[in-house]
Amino acid sequence: MNGLTRLYRTYRVGTTAARLWSMYKVPATLRRWTGRPERTNEELEPVNERASAVLLDLAFDLRGVIIKMCQAIATRSDRFPPSFIDQLKQCHDAVPSKPFEVVKVHVERELGKSLDEAFHSFEPEPIASASLAQVHAAVLHDGSKVAVKVQYPDIQEIVQTDLRNMRRACRIYEWLDPQPLELLPLLEELAKHISYELDFEREADSADRVRELFKNNDTVVVPRIHRELSTKRVLVMELVSGTKITEKNAILEMGLTPRDVLQDLMHIFVHMIMADGFFQADPHPGNLMVTPEGRIIVLDFGLSKELPDGFGLGLFELMFSMMTLNEAAMIKAFTALGFQTKTGDTKTFVAIARRMMRRSDTGRFEGEFTEEMTDELFDAIREDPVVSVPSDFVLVGRVFSLLSGIAHTLGHRANVLQAMGAGSPG
Repeated sequence: MNGLTRLYRTYRVGTTAARLWSMYKVPATLRRWTGRPERTNEELEPVNERASAVLLDLAFDLRGVIIKMCQAIATRSDRFPPSFIDQLKQCHDAVPSKPFEVVKVHVERELGKSLDEAFHSFEPEPIASASLAQVHAAVLHDGSKVAVKVQYPDIQEIVQTDLRNMRRACRIYEWLDPQPLELLPLLEELAKHISYELDFEREADSADRVRELFKNNDTVVVPRIHRELSTKRVLVMELVSGTKITEKNAILEMGLTPRDVLQDLMHIFVHMIMADGFFQADPHPGNLMVTPEGRIIVLDFGLSKELPDGFGLGLFELMFSMMTLNEAAMIKAFTALGFQTKTGDTKTFVAIARRMMRRSDTGRFEGEFTEEMTDELFDAIREDPVVSVPSDFVLVGRVFSLLSGIAHTLGHRANVLQAMGAGSPG
């Protein structure tokens, strides 16, 4: 990346930060000076719409880590208003691929050999592209079909430049605002997750770990990694094929039962999260497929996460306490999971749990973390004096919310407690 490009990216991040500041802080300051009350959430909604559109425009222009930032914001309903969540979800589908000539040079440099030496054939058109990498189909000289995940050549420098610019903008914001939204911790969390996804050796290790976890379960497919052709920036893995897990009609046409497919899927993720404490944290439908034999294919282990000791037990206790309406147990579980309040008043946790349970017909937790329930949780957190929500809980909540969406597409419910009681898949 040349100096002019670096300067342009710095300029765009700086001017966008200034625009966002002016949308919120200038009117707020004028209202204080004139003795008028702060704007209500309803009054802020049009501002939120405009601000999220500005961020989306920045992401579409600069792409790279800015898209990752917007994707991360779109998962943080606990910190950002619905307008941001709805608008920035578009970043999941807005990534063009790099030209084959660029990819070819990069792969050959990483492997230290030509494409013809490494592969019998290599498809020029990618089968998938994302914010940090794209995937090409290829065939090895022994006839094995593989998927080659190639990190964009300049992405490391782009990431460092953009993170540096965003850290600078956050520090200026916190210096100017006496009670800022805690943006720097969110940014550091994003930087950590991006570092995971940029390390293909870590991704290979994570895939191997999950494959080993399910080595005695024929229902789970994790593509095998070809280590001899993989580096920190190029990942070569077994090419597997199947039907997207949300294609209900195709699943039925294969003679499979959607309920059974969902039950196997829930077993996989409940076992990873509740029992093993290590899980694939991005189960969107593009990363999950079903074979004609009913096997579940799990792809993309870039964002895999180790959970703290006792997290699974704490999550189970939270679910069970909400199912039995045991308020003392709710408080204990929230505290064990790492939730904190400004005042130390734990009654806030009970109020949050009750808001979540309002989404249920029975007024209690029934085993499924629906998207509506997690949205209600994060709405309550924004309104009540919760200082910190553990990032692990946010990731796990997002996983169960995504699984709930898949379940409803298949015409069923993603019941976590039922999956726990139906036996271990490992």
